[in-house]
Amino acid sequence: MRVARLGFVLAFASILVAGCGSALPPVGKYATISGHITDASTGVGIAGATVIVNAVLSTTTDSAGAYRIADVPTGDWDYAVNGPTSYGSIITVTNAAPLTPGEMRSLDLALGHR
Repeated sequence: MRVARLGFVLAFASILVAGCGSALPPVGKYATISGHITDASTGVGIAGATVIVNAVLSTTTDSAGAYRIADVPTGDWDYAVNGPTSYGSIITVTNAAPLTPGEMRSLDLALGHR
């Protein structure tokens, strides 16, 4: 009798766990943002600038000022860019044009010196 109950409890628990999915939206619900962060006066790419999307996703630009952030949830979004120490400007944009599923948005920005 105990074995039968244990088997039933394990089977029921397996069904419950199998129904639990990821809290993340399905793959088709994401967009990708990429671009270059450059020096406003020279046009040269800025290495080490930080790009932050939705206050959660972030990356740092490479030696050419390029960056890429994948798996950005679609819909309304915002972003901020913070340059290395010698750059005084910080760009913050809220309510950017909504992202659509599968979109590859290009976003190039220029920072000025202090």
